[in-house]
Amino acid sequence: MRLVLRDINRLEPEDEPPVSLKENPGYSKMQVLCCAICRTDAKMWEQGHRDLVFPRVPGHEMVVRDQGNNRYVVWPGDNCEECEFCLQKRANLCDRIKICGFNFDGGFADQVVVPDKSLIPVPGSLDSHVACFAEPVGCVVNALENVFTEPNGRILIYGGGTMGLLAALYAKYHGWEPCIVESDSEKICNLQHFLEHTGISCGNSVQGKKFSAAILACPDLNAFGQAIQKVDKGGQISFFSGITKGEYIDTHLLNLVHYKELQLTGAYGTRKESMEMALDFMSQNSRELWMLVEDVVSPWDAPRLIPGILSGKYLKYILDFTIQPEA
Repeated sequence: MRLVLRDINRLEPEDEPPVSLKENPGYSKMQVLCCAICRTDAKMWEQGHRDLVFPRVPGHEMVVRDQGNNRYVVWPGDNCEECEFCLQKRANLCDRIKICGFNFDGGFADQVVVPDKSLIPVPGSLDSHVACFAEPVGCVVNALENVFTEPNGRILIYGGGTMGLLAALYAKYHGWEPCIVESDSEKICNLQHFLEHTGISCGNSVQGKKFSAAILACPDLNAFGQAIQKVDKGGQISFFSGITKGEYIDTHLLNLVHYKELQLTGAYGTRKESMEMALDFMSQNSRELWMLVEDVVSPWDAPRLIPGILSGKYLKYILDFTIQPEA
C-alpha cells in the first residue's frame, strides 16, 4: 500500500505495490512501520513545492525496519558528501541534496528505498510512534544549538503548534525557561494537559519581560517584530519558520537588531547528527511526546486528515502501516 500525490489536492491510496522499487548500491529497501504527517506534507498537497515533481509519495518522518527486524529513523537527506557544506558537516545545506518525499519517494508507503548512510538506529526502549518525532526534534536541535550560548536563560517561543511545543520541551530539558506565545485561545485550551504536566507557560502575549533568546516557530511577521523587541540586548533570535511571502517589515524594527546587537540565525531542516542527538532526549521524554500525538491512524485515513492539518488546529497524526483499513 502507498499514498501517491498525483497533483494538487490529489493524494490517492493505492493497494498495489509500485511497479519498480529497486535497490541501488548504497540504498536499501525497508519496511515502513509508521510515518507522521508533517505540515510540509500538507502544504505540498495544497500548493505543491519548488522541488516537487508529480507523482510523488510524500513522507519523511518515518520509522522503518530491515529484514533483521532492526528499527531505524531516517535522516531525510541524500547529500553529495563532496561540497563545502558536506565537508563542514552541514549536510542540510548541501548544494546537491535530495530530500525524501520531495525529490524521491518517501514514507507514505509500506515499503521505501532509502540511503544506507541516512539510517539511524532506534533505541530498543523507544516506541516506534514516538520515534517518528526524530526528524522534527532534530530540526529543533539544529536550531537551538546556535541559541543556547549561555546556561539557564529565558527563551520566548512564537507558535503553539507541534514545533513550538517541541522547542519548548527541548529548551526546558536543557535548563532554559520557555514561554510560548500563541494567538489562538482555543489551541491554548486544548494544550492544557501538556502545559500543566510540563509546567511550560503559554499565553496570547507576554508583558514586561526580557528574554535571552527567541525562536520563531510560526510564519507570522508580527511575531518576528515582537521577538526583536522582546529579546534583550546581545540576545539570540532563531529564524526557524519562514514568513509568509509578500510581506514587509518596518525598518525601525530591523534597526533594533543593530542597536541591541542581536544575533539573528537561520535554521533550515536538520542534520543527521542533530537527529542522533534528538533520540536520547526523546527516550527521556517519551511520555511528553506521546501527549503531542493527535492520533495513530490507518494510512487510508490520510487524505481526509490533510485539510485539518493545514488549519493548524491539530498536533501530530501518525500513519501506522500495520493497521488495516476498516471493512
